[in-house]
Amino acid sequence: MRIGKLVAHIPARGGSKRVPSKNLRYLAGKPMIAYAVECALKCTDLNDVYVNTDSEQIGSLATELGSKVYRRPDYLGTDETTGEEFTVDFIDHFKPDTLLMISPVCPMIEPVDICAALDAYEDSDADTLISCSMTNLQTFCQGRPVNINLDGPLAPSQENPPVVTCNWAVTIWNAEIFRNLFAKSGSGYFGLQRLFWAIDPMKAIKISTEQDFRFADLLLRLRSENAEAVSGEADFWTSSGGRETG
Repeated sequence: MRIGKLVAHIPARGGSKRVPSKNLRYLAGKPMIAYAVECALKCTDLNDVYVNTDSEQIGSLATELGSKVYRRPDYLGTDETTGEEFTVDFIDHFKPDTLLMISPVCPMIEPVDICAALDAYEDSDADTLISCSMTNLQTFCQGRPVNINLDGPLAPSQENPPVVTCNWAVTIWNAEIFRNLFAKSGSGYFGLQRLFWAIDPMKAIKISTEQDFRFADLLLRLRSENAEAVSGEADFWTSSGGRETG
């Protein structure tokens, strides 16, 4: 899909019920939203990066980090505000051809992921790219099987159809199609022609609960401490009592 005028935004509301003030809460040494802002600013494919917020504090931090800030109207900062509503407001204000959203609650994302997502979107016929996780494990929803047949023997998991879980770490939309869908039905997030773009499960971690926050904090600290030590090679136990790399 042609990209044209590309604008990126990081939506960050001041209020949060499950993890209070999570965008400002320190995560492995820096406020959580700093990961998304720094990631976006390091991606050379992005010219304009805005933190889209209703919060003066978040806006001040974003400015300090080097991001532009869009202060959305107060009525778009309530618990009842939908993602479609503040996204359309942003589209109407900046009029991009392509809108890229980076989620501040997915702090493991790196600049290379954003650039790869843009390449995948541009090379596709999709009007919407949604980052996701995929699994072939046996999956149920409300007690009903999703990707397995209960009438036969249990098949190896790799033979099951993959199930997609959207994490929204990186999302790309054709802005006009989003706007038209919103005007028609109040929707827009899933577009018309979707590209589900699978990312590394470790980077797909999304902070929604206190447990998520603690897990992400640990992973970020480990990634920072072991960045130079990780070789990417696997070690195996051998019968001789040694280790073999392969």
